[in-house]
Amino acid sequence: MVTLDFRTLTAPVGIVRMLEVIFTCISFSLVASVGHRTEPFWTWCMFTWCFCFCITILILVLEFTSLKNVLPISWDDFTTAFAMLATLMVLAASVIYPDSFACSTCSKQIGATVTSCVAFILYAVEVGLTRAKPGEISGFLSSVPGLLKVLEAFVACIIFICLGDYNYAQYPGLQWCVAVYSICFIFALIVILFTIGRLLSLFPGPFNKILIGCNVLAVLMYATAVVVWPLYSFKNNPRPNNCSQVVACMWNKLVVVSFMTCFNLVAYIVDTVYSFKLVFFVKSNDFGDEATHFFEGQADSSCPAMANVDLHSITQPVGIMRIMATILTCMCFSLVAAVGHVLSPTSSYWAWCMFTWCFCFVFSFLILILEFTTVNTKLPFGWDDFTAAFALLASLMCLTTSIIYPTFFAKNGGPRQIGASVVSWVCFGVYVGEVVLTRLRPSGETIGFLSTLPGIMKMLETLLACLIFTSLEGAQFVSHEIKWCVSVYALCFIFNVIIILLTLGRLASSFPFPFDKLVIGYNILATVMYMTAMVMWPLYSFRLNICEPGCDRDKLIVVTFMTIMNSVVYILDTANSIRLVFCSGNH
Repeated sequence: MVTLDFRTLTAPVGIVRMLEVIFTCISFSLVASVGHRTEPFWTWCMFTWCFCFCITILILVLEFTSLKNVLPISWDDFTTAFAMLATLMVLAASVIYPDSFACSTCSKQIGATVTSCVAFILYAVEVGLTRAKPGEISGFLSSVPGLLKVLEAFVACIIFICLGDYNYAQYPGLQWCVAVYSICFIFALIVILFTIGRLLSLFPGPFNKILIGCNVLAVLMYATAVVVWPLYSFKNNPRPNNCSQVVACMWNKLVVVSFMTCFNLVAYIVDTVYSFKLVFFVKSNDFGDEATHFFEGQADSSCPAMANVDLHSITQPVGIMRIMATILTCMCFSLVAAVGHVLSPTSSYWAWCMFTWCFCFVFSFLILILEFTTVNTKLPFGWDDFTAAFALLASLMCLTTSIIYPTFFAKNGGPRQIGASVVSWVCFGVYVGEVVLTRLRPSGETIGFLSTLPGIMKMLETLLACLIFTSLEGAQFVSHEIKWCVSVYALCFIFNVIIILLTLGRLASSFPFPFDKLVIGYNILATVMYMTAMVMWPLYSFRLNICEPGCDRDKLIVVTFMTIMNSVVYILDTANSIRLVFCSGNH
């Protein structure tokens, strides 16, 4: 069962992380309220705040639930390295955003800049609180080579966002430079991921020697880029006169790329020299046994064991199904994204389709990784129950998407829209196949809550509520009766999510009273509330004609139908729960 540790939230570092979550959330919320921009710098700033927000809140949840103890990584090492990376990223966003998008009368942009600067200070404070003291370094990412690898990857990201729409294909020399940035970035990322996952021992030779060789090669490659990039990028390309008046002038971006190339060359030189010193000239006692062993790819006894690799998980039928699902969902959202964002009364349905494909892609890929590294065996919940339930949920989501997208967006669409529709149907079939494979259990075998009828109903109720939310529009909330209906949808959705999470995390037993009786009471209340919404929504939404010109009246019908359908599901859920608790001896 998950153990809750409230000290992680009241300790200084926990308080700092909660403040980081708040300020990064405020930053991207303020910027999002201004409107979408297409510039790469705007995208980078939004990605920075969202990325730091998500990872920080994930760290808080894992520490609060003590799940960090089952992860096969050095947790203190990981959090310290992330705090340093977040400090660099937020610092860059705090400089780039006001320089490119803020003005003296832009109150929201100024507010976002201020909160971003506060978030940078908070992450810097976290670095000071979590950074290992001299002689206490315990992992690669907290050592100088590890920090340099993080810095090299970060600088490469800055280079990529500066390239943007620049036509580097005009000269082979510029193509070579972009290849240098990409290859070195990929290698730095592989090193970081392999050291976090403690997979260095999988290499056929000494990893530290391989790392030195790659560092030397990267130094030579970056040395050529330092010369070739400015030579060709500024050839017959003087600075435009209006460059100071243009947001994110391309000529200025080329200067940034030149500077970052020189900066990364220095970082790689320092990395190479320090690695030579560490491997060939310094004894392990002079640097610290733990960091040296980790750098050499050996497991540290003070940390969780290295993740094992299970090739059988990706070669068996269900593993092949998940690989296919990952590829197909990636194809779906890639094809749709290539067409462009849809701005119309049905844009919420477009967002739902994109969310479905991205959600299924991420979770299918995550399941593959956790099973491949055998981390799934250390998680404090029923893994088979979770994967079977996810396959069922993904099947339902892909089914709705396969109907919605061609109906609204592929009527007169091109080959990409039609291709996305076809691939989505294939993906639905793959998830159905996974459902069949994961639910083939011997008769009488015990399964978890999410694979039982009440659990399936809870997921169905949540899915139907999501479809209702995608069909709602702000202009529709014109009467108290309509607002009541929306409150019903929101409250029941929130409580459903809470019940699913509590049962998945096996936290239901921590309640001071019977949890099954509480669920029955909630189901009865939700049924009554949905019955009122089933009457009020069609009565007031169609009578008041709340669908303004330009909106899709079909959405009102969809909300009505989904409300009726969810009412029926809640009635069945309530009846089945009462039968299980009061009429059956086996709960």
